[in-house]
Amino acid sequence: MARRKPAPEPDRYEPCERCGEAYLTAAWWQDTPICCYCYNQAKRVVGQCVECAHSGIVPGRTPTGQYLCRTCSGIQLNVDCVECGAEAELYRRGHCWRCELAHQVDELLTNPHTGVVNPQLAGLAAALKQMPRANSGVTWLRNPTVRAVLQQIAAADTVDQRLLAALPVNRSSVHIRALLDEHGIDGARVDFRTRFTAWADSKLATLTNPDNQLVIRSYIRWHVSRRFDDKCTNGTFLAAKQGVTVAIDFLNFLDMLQISVTDVDQSQVDTFVASGTETNRLLSRFLPWVVATYRLPPLTIAPHQRGTTRALTETMQVEQLTRLFANDALTPRDRLAAALIVVFGQPTHKVAALRWDQINREETCTITLGKHPIVLESPLDRLVAEVAEATTNRQTAAHSESVWVFPGYQPGNHLNESHLRRRLKALGFPSLTTRLGTWQTITQTSPPPVLADALGIHTQTAINHALRGSSQFGAYVAARNGQREQ
Repeated sequence: MARRKPAPEPDRYEPCERCGEAYLTAAWWQDTPICCYCYNQAKRVVGQCVECAHSGIVPGRTPTGQYLCRTCSGIQLNVDCVECGAEAELYRRGHCWRCELAHQVDELLTNPHTGVVNPQLAGLAAALKQMPRANSGVTWLRNPTVRAVLQQIAAADTVDQRLLAALPVNRSSVHIRALLDEHGIDGARVDFRTRFTAWADSKLATLTNPDNQLVIRSYIRWHVSRRFDDKCTNGTFLAAKQGVTVAIDFLNFLDMLQISVTDVDQSQVDTFVASGTETNRLLSRFLPWVVATYRLPPLTIAPHQRGTTRALTETMQVEQLTRLFANDALTPRDRLAAALIVVFGQPTHKVAALRWDQINREETCTITLGKHPIVLESPLDRLVAEVAEATTNRQTAAHSESVWVFPGYQPGNHLNESHLRRRLKALGFPSLTTRLGTWQTITQTSPPPVLADALGIHTQTAINHALRGSSQFGAYVAARNGQREQ
């Protein structure tokens, strides 16, 4: 996270010509004061000089704000790398960030016994050196945990499953293994089942009564682990963690009441669910297993009532559409993700997993969300182009050529749907209420079966939306059902 800028100090410093704020003056350019922040920013601006057409670092500005190179502006600024000769911001000792990154990659990935980089790591080395933001790579390689994992891999004669299994289980090693899998070493990605096992072993320490460890271990072994698919996904991993966490919280709650799990009754279940957050309802994953295993009387949790979420009104939908393109806080990626929900009623998990092969931009821009492509009119077509040109999550070695419209932080994965849902909610686009409002509106103008085919949902689900929205087609379906009952 970037450091927050301190407050300006107009009593101490002159206002900067570029930003107008009173910060420490770093230089006088073109007879005007430049603050330290604008000075550092100018060293990174690459463009074309409006006077001589030179392409490179352009620290100067014309009175109208157009770019000027060092020569045409008369600005003296050292941005010439002593190694590669490129015009770029320098890191240290006259070397640019790109050259520094290459040196650090070679240093970390060189086998200390042979003095060369293992050919198996050539793909990883090239991807790290070529990441668009070299300074991000240098910063990442400063992390002691990252360095330790890379050095452990580099020191091995062969990168195989035995080596990968010996790596520590932490966020850095998980990310590095995903990079290896992305760049030439098949099967290097962490198996989420292995990661879950390591997590569960540490989570057991949070039980306040050690006697309950046997309960949780049995629950994990005979219920949770058996539900993992052959290819356990991140979603399965997160769901398993959530279920076990709530189970442990429940056992700690019983321990606080000095009640054994074999003596629990409905009143304790109701109190636990009512006294916590909505997450406590996930006790429904643990409770049936406890009842069956310990032969307890039936214990239940009142199910969440479906259909109680209120959809956005038509007025609120219009406000959302206006905000979608007028709010400067939204990035192109935010706008496109929100548009897919506001305009097409797409669920968040489908938005997050959208692939570029579902979008055709050759002549008319189309998107395929169901059985048939849909034409994207302006401004949605321009929005797709902006996202295609954006660099969000594409500045590192994780997503050099991603198939995902919304690439995530883990190499090879799309954006996490929970993260996207929280992001859109914070920006004023709660996914569920927005989607319900969209469907209840569009089913008033088009037959639900047609919309279901085009937008990729089940026909009955589309009809249910129409019924809730009291559309003409919904009324027709209700009448038909009434005739059949007679």
